[in-house]
Amino acid sequence: MASQAGKKPGKRKEAQARRETQAAAEEDGEALAERVAALAGDSQTDAVDACCGVADEGFRRGAHELAFAVIRASLHKHGLQNDKLCRRYFFLLDTVVKARMAAIWKPEGPPKMLYLREMLGRVPEVLSGQLALLGGVDGVKAGERCVLMKERGVMVIGLSLLEWRLLLEKQAGPKMEMQMISGVEEAVVRGLSQSEGMSDAQAEIKLSWNAWALKLCEAEEGTPQLRGKCLLQRTVLLLAQNSFQKAIDSSGEVMRIQPANKHAAALNATALHKIGRKKEAASAVTELIGAFQRSEDQHVQDELGAPLELVVSLLVEMHRTKEALRLLSQLLSRVSGPRHQPLF
Repeated sequence: MASQAGKKPGKRKEAQARRETQAAAEEDGEALAERVAALAGDSQTDAVDACCGVADEGFRRGAHELAFAVIRASLHKHGLQNDKLCRRYFFLLDTVVKARMAAIWKPEGPPKMLYLREMLGRVPEVLSGQLALLGGVDGVKAGERCVLMKERGVMVIGLSLLEWRLLLEKQAGPKMEMQMISGVEEAVVRGLSQSEGMSDAQAEIKLSWNAWALKLCEAEEGTPQLRGKCLLQRTVLLLAQNSFQKAIDSSGEVMRIQPANKHAAALNATALHKIGRKKEAASAVTELIGAFQRSEDQHVQDELGAPLELVVSLLVEMHRTKEALRLLSQLLSRVSGPRHQPLF
């Protein structure tokens, strides 16, 4: 009872702190919105200076995200020609990025993520409406580009093409070493490649990179194929760690997305066999043999790597060696060219 009583005041304090933070953001948003609304009649040069002034006020108030939102909309209004505006953009981008930095960041581990979609969603409606009038729709919505701020250990997700061009063409010097990434799919694939490139001794870091890629894919609504690729790699890693039930669940997710994925089915059968569900594993392997035999010739050569190795290993382990040899013989007769023959 005492512990429950102790938790309730803590939750009330957290709720009160959230309300106070939201109220402060609304107050800052209203103040900045009034100043943005007054920019309409300014000339080009005066308007840029005024936009920077509004962003500076937001910064002085400690509303760094709102200040960045203002300067971002201003950039979409006035373009990349004004150096003062570009410098202010770099400064405020770095400011919001630093707020996302991990207290302790391992260089070999995945970066923290800053989603502009979420950040722009926190901008009070009164300010967001004025920024849309100032910079257009692109000034208040997230784009598709990404940038990795290497020294900060943070990846920014949701840059517009205009922002990406600014970062690409007018790099801010050695203090902001950046890696430009064309989109979420490229970022996810890079995360998966980082996981694959690490030794098996770094199992935790391999899993962390995979989890990072999967989270990014799901948060930014990546394609089912891309999500399936993340889950497939996760299944391989879980199986290597003898986490058989988790591997079964993970491979099952892949099979729901991609029912014809033989690699996922082979991993699922392997995990079932390892966990002791022999009958289910045997049935799954029999289905896989049929699937290999039914594959069209143009697809067979793409399936002769890990999926086939897993199935053959399982057949041998199940004392079904004759079936393994028969399957290999059938597939070998259908392989065109010498490139795949060494696999047999």
